[in-house]
Amino acid sequence: MLRLILFLSSLLVSINLFSFTSEIKTIKLNDGEKISARLALPDSRTDKIIICIHGTGPNTYLTKRTNFNFYDELAKGFCEKGVGFFTYSRRGCKDGNVPPYYTDVDSLQYSKYTPLQEVQDVECMIKSILKDKRFKNSKIILYGLSEGTIIASMIAERKKVRVDAILLHGYCNENLLDIIKWQNEGNSTMVTINPIFDKDGDKAISRAEYENKDELVSKYRKAIFKDIAFDKYDVNKDSVINIIDITKLRAPFHAELLKRVSDNDWMWIRTSYFNVTPQWFTEHFAIEANKTRLLRVDIPIHIFHGTDDANVPVESVYDLQKRFDICHKTNLTIHIFEKHSHDLNFYDIITKKDWSQGHKAIFKVAEEL
Repeated sequence: MLRLILFLSSLLVSINLFSFTSEIKTIKLNDGEKISARLALPDSRTDKIIICIHGTGPNTYLTKRTNFNFYDELAKGFCEKGVGFFTYSRRGCKDGNVPPYYTDVDSLQYSKYTPLQEVQDVECMIKSILKDKRFKNSKIILYGLSEGTIIASMIAERKKVRVDAILLHGYCNENLLDIIKWQNEGNSTMVTINPIFDKDGDKAISRAEYENKDELVSKYRKAIFKDIAFDKYDVNKDSVINIIDITKLRAPFHAELLKRVSDNDWMWIRTSYFNVTPQWFTEHFAIEANKTRLLRVDIPIHIFHGTDDANVPVESVYDLQKRFDICHKTNLTIHIFEKHSHDLNFYDIITKKDWSQGHKAIFKVAEEL
């Protein structure tokens, strides 16, 4: 009897934890390779399916972290709004047990992951979903995160499969070459550190601001600057740390990264930058930027972006809006959130048990489309 009570208790916990039903699928891609995917469905019948397109790097349909699964949390958010949520394991990626990414990568299979291949892979997934009689009339909504905003936009523009709307989170407006240059010129660093150190709002950090004894400042000084003395970062000796100093410090790395891409040095890139291939870079550098591609897309487009996004600048969202206005196109809606990061403060749901304003807006739009 005790075992039965414990089993029923664990079952009730499971029901409360997951407000959705999971269907694990095997998807056959165009080249015959197979990947695993998951469709999370709400308890009620749904007429909308969100296809979530990953950001850069090795990802699975769970994307495990130390104390939670990233896509379990998002699935709950969407399914509570009556919207289905589909995620997939990228080529060569399976859930693993090694932190921080908990992903086992088959390098041979993963090496095929490039933007154009990802576009075709997601198109295969959409076709697979639409073959299911339950969803043949459902709205297909692409939800792109970071690099996924490029992939989602390419799929919508190609019109090889039916797509009814696209949601773009952490939007990439420029070509990836320009985005990486923007990051490595120091802009990414300044967006990250200014809200912490820059108390007078002059976009620079004085010695007093850098050496501030405030607990948060001390934490970031140790994490980002390794507690190294102010003078080491004040490269041009003008008594402030600003974009000029950071650019001078970061420029050699940017040049080395581009050289390693040209040299096809995946090992260096994997250990010194991130686990993406030289082919991934080369292909991205050659494709059209979203800022012109999206002008040819006529379905609803929603962009969700934080003012404190250190990966891609919020100014790029305003740039796209101006382009749409000039062309008298009305299918773009932008949603800008103050003091939100690239992940739109996702960790609020983990630490505060409440979704950020950015994620609440995404769920609301998905529900109302």
